[in-house]
Amino acid sequence: MAEGAGGAPGSHDHMEHLERDECVRRLAAHGVGRIGVAHGGRVGIFPVNYVVDGDSVVVRVRPAGELDAATRGTPVAIEIDHADTMYHEGWSVLVQGHCTHVTEPDELHELSQLPLVPWGGSDRDLYLRVAMESVSGRHIHHRKD
Repeated sequence: MAEGAGGAPGSHDHMEHLERDECVRRLAAHGVGRIGVAHGGRVGIFPVNYVVDGDSVVVRVRPAGELDAATRGTPVAIEIDHADTMYHEGWSVLVQGHCTHVTEPDELHELSQLPLVPWGGSDRDLYLRVAMESVSGRHIHHRKD
């Protein structure tokens, strides 16, 4: 973490930009976020649970559902965050990358071994892999002044 409250000593900048490794660490520890997609001239944001697998994020969705149609080979964004409203502090991590539908049997078998149980029901057996092409994050620290 940066010295002081996110900036140089004595600085009033309480925003800390998180390094990629820290962002991925937070992604791996969190497991619930939102996936954003543009489809049919509209933008949708959907809550998902996920797992980090190497340099990608994996989610399970319902075949023939909205995310199935909207994510075929398209760029998407996955965002996670945490906010402490009492102390006006929080952080967010954003992953941007292309989404692929996993269809290869060996890869599907490997993914089925991951600790990824869809919260929305057992009919979500389409695996999506989002490449972590861009990973960014920030942490807004509590102001003491």
